[in-house]
Amino acid sequence: MSDPQTASPLRTDQDEQAVPVRKLLELPLAYIRFLAGMFISRLGDSLFTFAIPWISYELTKSSIVMGSMYAVSVLPIVLFGPVVGSLVDRWDRKRLMIVTDILRALLVVLIPLLHFAGLLQLWHLYAISFVLTILSLMFDVSIVAIIPQLVPAQLTRANASYQLTNQIAEMAGPLLAGVIIAGIGGFNTLWLDALSFGGTLIVLMLMADLGHSRSAASIGRIFSDIGEGFKWLVRSKINLSFSFQAMIGNFGYSAAFGVLMFYLLNTLHLNTQQSSINYTLLGFGGMIGSLLAVPLERRFRRGLLIPVLLGVGTLGFSFAAISDFWLAPGIAFLGVTTCNVAWNTIVTSVRQETIPQDMIGRVLGFSRVLTRLAMPLGAMTGAALSEWTDPRAVFAVAAAAKLLEVIIALVTQIRKL
Repeated sequence: MSDPQTASPLRTDQDEQAVPVRKLLELPLAYIRFLAGMFISRLGDSLFTFAIPWISYELTKSSIVMGSMYAVSVLPIVLFGPVVGSLVDRWDRKRLMIVTDILRALLVVLIPLLHFAGLLQLWHLYAISFVLTILSLMFDVSIVAIIPQLVPAQLTRANASYQLTNQIAEMAGPLLAGVIIAGIGGFNTLWLDALSFGGTLIVLMLMADLGHSRSAASIGRIFSDIGEGFKWLVRSKINLSFSFQAMIGNFGYSAAFGVLMFYLLNTLHLNTQQSSINYTLLGFGGMIGSLLAVPLERRFRRGLLIPVLLGVGTLGFSFAAISDFWLAPGIAFLGVTTCNVAWNTIVTSVRQETIPQDMIGRVLGFSRVLTRLAMPLGAMTGAALSEWTDPRAVFAVAAAAKLLEVIIALVTQIRKL
């Protein structure tokens, strides 16, 4: 990993480090600008996350379709994660993020265009979700890779602020989406999502050059990069433990989240506003988790903190499995996302501290294959359980997976952190 004292291209003058707002977030102004752009974009993403399952439900009224839609949205990570990681390590990360930002906006626009032209079919939603996931993976891995360049000496705080930005957007987005969809419909809501990509696009175009570029990758070189990333991950017991832990947790989370909209509408018979409140609690929980990550890490050893966080998540899903209260799913996900985001913030910092800067894309790309591998299976399992048995069973499955995460944290190298 690069020396944390090495100067970043975005820290070239005194003004970037000595502004009043820095005293609030204790981060460079350039990074704060980046977070502001990300907030606008993530707000649009949360509109999309709420609108797509709503649209698919309106088109089909099927939990299987909703579950499979979620599965298809994560399948590209399993198929192309290592390739994406190699490209992130080789290509100029700033330019890559700009290109993916533009392409994602164009893909989102396709859905309402096809609808208003009377051409939209279900397979279009599957195809667009598939490609969007690949582009989003490139963008998100690039973000993790550039944060050590933007804020080299404050990784946990930078990651927590990034998570906080995401979670505030995810909290406000569904609440807005419920109102917007009720007012202008799900398809028109996607126009707003497309416009939101301008937030990151403007900030990225104004951002200083990150100074990262390598030779173009041939097919053989890409496979060689993938092998190097795999070998590094396998040799790093702590990072491998995190990956297996997240893989099991993602199976359970996907089982519950993949059919959440169906559960709210078809089992609890909630209206648009009630459903949006449940979704909003996910973002609220994540916001709490991002705020707690830094003070918790200061107070407690990471090896103790991680299993405790996951244990609270186990209790959250268990509550949803036994309660018929209309807000029970939201309350459950509130607890789960609070702990998940705090966990993710801490783990991301560990990864950034331990993975060499010139390999972070490859290692994270391969790690995400493991962590996302169980998500399509989890989503389809949740859909099947919702269709064939008591829908609350998905929360019991999610709770059991969370408990396994706790066990992994207690028996692997994670406990020594």
